[in-house]
Amino acid sequence: MNDCARAVQFLRAHAAEWNLDPKKFAATGGSAGAGISLWLAFHDDMANPKSDDAVAKESTRLSCAAVIAAQTSYDPRWIKQNIGAKAAEHPALLALYGLKPNEAESPKAYKLYDQASPMTYVTADDPAVFLYYSEPNVPLAKDAHVGQGIHHPKFGEALKKKMDALKIECVLKLKADYAKGGSMNGDMLTFLQKNFAK
Repeated sequence: MNDCARAVQFLRAHAAEWNLDPKKFAATGGSAGAGISLWLAFHDDMANPKSDDAVAKESTRLSCAAVIAAQTSYDPRWIKQNIGAKAAEHPALLALYGLKPNEAESPKAYKLYDQASPMTYVTADDPAVFLYYSEPNVPLAKDAHVGQGIHHPKFGEALKKKMDALKIECVLKLKADYAKGGSMNGDMLTFLQKNFAK
């Protein structure tokens, strides 16, 4: 996540050279890429104006984010409670933090869970987001396999509830929304164009 923030800063540092508008940056991705995009969208600006490093002086803030199958929390406790136990057992979660199984329930782990979860950082000054989920919005089956549900729409519902309360635009689309036509890609593009025009 910090590496991706640095990538945004690097692009801004070369904006004039590469004909980029430094005021119009968005992030997109699927699954982990989606989670990182949201983390960047909500995190306070990581620019360090006092740094000797020209790249580090640049802003990490985004105009918006448009993502697919995002995890809005990387806290296994939250995932277990809101999605299901099998989703919380996804092996990538502990690997993300470099934790050993016996460290999963520890103050060290809890701090990391909080730091990595996009929803931790949502505040009223954050940009709009577009979320899309293709998994059915139904409870996990009792015989769900380990990791199942890690792309569940309930991740998006929880984020939308938090953003709606702060009056920040959060577009949540599910696969079922397009059963009678329309295009997720078209809606995402319209969302990006609108937010870049602000």
